Amino acid sequence: MFGSDNQAGAHPKVLAAMAEANHGRCGSYGDDPWTQRAHDLLADTFETRDFDAYFVATGGAANGLALSALCPSWAAVLSHPHAHVLEDEGNGPEFFTGGARHIGLPTQALLVSPQDLEAAAARHSPDFVHGLQPRVVSLTNLTEAGQAYGAAHMADVGETCRRLGWRLHVDGARFANAVVATGASPAELSWRAGVDALSFGLTKTGAMALEIMLLFGPARTQAAAYLRKRAGQLFSKHRFLSAQAIAMLEKGLWLELAGHANQMAQRLAHSFAQAQCPLAAPAMGNEVFVHLRAGQAHALTEAGIGFYPWPTLGADTHRFVTCWQTSDRDIEAVAKALSGAA
Repeated sequence: MFGSDNQAGAHPKVLAAMAEANHGRCGSYGDDPWTQRAHDLLADTFETRDFDAYFVATGGAANGLALSALCPSWAAVLSHPHAHVLEDEGNGPEFFTGGARHIGLPTQALLVSPQDLEAAAARHSPDFVHGLQPRVVSLTNLTEAGQAYGAAHMADVGETCRRLGWRLHVDGARFANAVVATGASPAELSWRAGVDALSFGLTKTGAMALEIMLLFGPARTQAAAYLRKRAGQLFSKHRFLSAQAIAMLEKGLWLELAGHANQMAQRLAHSFAQAQCPLAAPAMGNEVFVHLRAGQAHALTEAGIGFYPWPTLGADTHRFVTCWQTSDRDIEAVAKALSGAA
């Protein structure tokens, strides 16, 4: 029920759009009217045409391809020590980049700060040929602890990266939730803040399987097209990916669904507060991290409510994720199970 937003189905409007795209014949590999329409919608959404968009099926592919477009094989990628690209992608970034090192910054904070990057630059001198050479910073928005980078914080990180000569990548698997949580525009959380590459995720938000690798401004490179092809992510019947993007972007469905998920997370957090269960981190998006006693966790499991332990935020911490399908009844089930827990 609350294990992951990946457990939700695709939104009916997405399925309808894919069914509509199934009629007739058209060009392949992106040479079709659906892909052109999707690119136009991306331009409207991000308020720029200075970008390249590469549609892929998985977040791991979007992240790996973005990092391979930004980072040479002899360099390194810096991220939060608990970043998804570092801990949960099976060395995919290293594979895609041809061996670039991926290292976690030594920080206990929930968000990476410009000071963290300055300290890393001081540790890894470009004059020391034997040492690590950072070239890319990868942030996650929402983060693995459910936190949102606001526009000002992201811009500070972006400015620091530019000054240090590094590129900035954002893993946006839950980018929609971050946009809703912060009230910033997609542009303010991406290229206007100095982001070079965004893995724009729509699968968790309500698509069937759609992630878009966006390269902005000077980060645009012809190599990205070849990298996607080499990775087996250039779909022949590309219109089915593009149809999902149209359904999600055309009338703001992606933000509507993310807004619902965020609202449900707030209600869930309130239920935990009522049951005297302290949060492990502020609930900013569609993830709630909460401290549970053993009896409470057992009661929720016995009630058939799915969730995950999350030891990176404490031994008794658990993660609950809401989605576009989360209902008031789901929230009430949690409150009911906790009411009788030891």
